[in-house]
Amino acid sequence: MMRGALIETSARTILNQGKSQGISETKKETALRMLKRGKLTIEEIAEDSGLSVAEVEQLAGGIRSSFGTN
Repeated sequence: MMRGALIETSARTILNQGKSQGISETKKETALRMLKRGKLTIEEIAEDSGLSVAEVEQLAGGIRSSFGTN
């Protein structure tokens, strides 16, 4: 019977990790859309998206790199 509980716990852990990853990706996609619009500050985007300022700055750096600007 312990095996079943262990499998259930493992499955729940995997499911929760998947949910967390999905939420994280959604936050990043939202922040990217806001960055591309160029109407909000990095701090505002961080606050609205739930990401840290550092995460938004990293995303912004990726956008600048893909457009070849600084």
